[in-house]
Amino acid sequence: MSALEIALVVLHTGVLLAQACVFGTLAVQIVASRKVGNHLLAWLFPTLLVLMLAWLTLQTLVLTGDVTDIWLVLTSSVVGNMTALRWLVWLLAWALWRWTDPRLSILPAITALVFYANVTHAAVSGDAWLRAAGLAHIFGAVAWVGSLPALWLALDGPGAARIAKRYTWFGLSCVAVIVVTAFVQAQTLAGGVVGLLGTDYGHAILVKIALLLVLLALALRHRFTLAPRLPESLGSLRRSVLTEAVIGLVVLSLASLLSSLPPGEHVQPNWPFSWRVSFDLMDDDELRREVTNAARALGGAGLILLLAILARRIRWIAVATASVIAWLAIPHFDLLFLPAEPTYFWQSTSGNTPGSIAAGKTAYAQNCASCHGVGGAGDGPQAKGMRIPPADLTAAHLWDHPDGELYWWISHGMNGPDNRLVMPGFGEKLDDDTIWSIIDFLHDNNPNKPEGGAAATGHMMMHH
Repeated sequence: MSALEIALVVLHTGVLLAQACVFGTLAVQIVASRKVGNHLLAWLFPTLLVLMLAWLTLQTLVLTGDVTDIWLVLTSSVVGNMTALRWLVWLLAWALWRWTDPRLSILPAITALVFYANVTHAAVSGDAWLRAAGLAHIFGAVAWVGSLPALWLALDGPGAARIAKRYTWFGLSCVAVIVVTAFVQAQTLAGGVVGLLGTDYGHAILVKIALLLVLLALALRHRFTLAPRLPESLGSLRRSVLTEAVIGLVVLSLASLLSSLPPGEHVQPNWPFSWRVSFDLMDDDELRREVTNAARALGGAGLILLLAILARRIRWIAVATASVIAWLAIPHFDLLFLPAEPTYFWQSTSGNTPGSIAAGKTAYAQNCASCHGVGGAGDGPQAKGMRIPPADLTAAHLWDHPDGELYWWISHGMNGPDNRLVMPGFGEKLDDDTIWSIIDFLHDNNPNKPEGGAAATGHMMMHH
């Protein structure tokens, strides 16, 4: 990321934090039935409005390269429209808080958050359930993270124990909503397990989910351990709330970073492991029986461990027996693990067009035909002198390999069973478009196209 992009993320984090604190403080006032944190709101409202203007100015610079185009961005883009509406609604909330009943300002605050939700990744996905989860996630996060500073201050004043008891259910509910909706968004926007493990977006989500689980544990501790012991536990509760606030700030920073990254489902994932899980071998009766028996053995080991917990006299014998059974069973699951290259789950970006196929035919003739043959049958002029014959690219097995695997072999080469190079890589000679076009030609030239009409794809989670 450039310095300008980093500054944009920092400003966006500031906007998120300011609007969260405004909304959260208003929520605490309603929950506590007291004007808690009024002095916070006195400077939070103007700070939020200034930060939003600063963010929009920097966003204009990133989009157009000219700060004077801010009016154009405001009037001609969805981001500009939503930012303008949010700014006006937050201004209305400030006016209502200052000159009328402060509780009325929660209504425009809710409206402002709905406008904000309209420009998130979840909103533009087109999935109604994802939009709903995204909206609930935003409200839960803002209400909870933003309420912590006001709560921390309130716990040092009169009626602290009463406020804490009324707040604990509110805080626990918010955190539970955040965790559940985070998992929903992770599964969809990250692109499943592959996207979570193989993209920057997925990595940020995994860190965020881990922190949210910590926060859920803290919220449970507040409700069921500290709240029942109030007011004696008030000091511990304040320290724990402060810890929550720090972690919440990190979570908001991750949320801001995620908004600047493309969702994992739109990015080619780099698979971090040298293996993948595949159930293809389960079609074979003998191999399926072997894996099934191993699974039953592990289940039996689990029951024996349960027995060890219940029966103290035989605990160590049961643990030892279960350990031996597991040690004998686990190696049989190796059948489910197959080799995988970093690009295994990549998908072709060429569109398999006639133009791409034609370009691939030319590139194939220049780089591949000398070994694999003009027709791809592995009978090129250099094939006779090779210790391992080139693959027959017209055979049906071609369709067992997804686009990403073929891409890796063409760009990085292929090793034989003895781990010695049998095919050189062409990654330094050919660009990505050319490699994808060669793959398109290979598919078009192969007479054994599956009945479904598509090659194996790497984006079917952990197996193809």
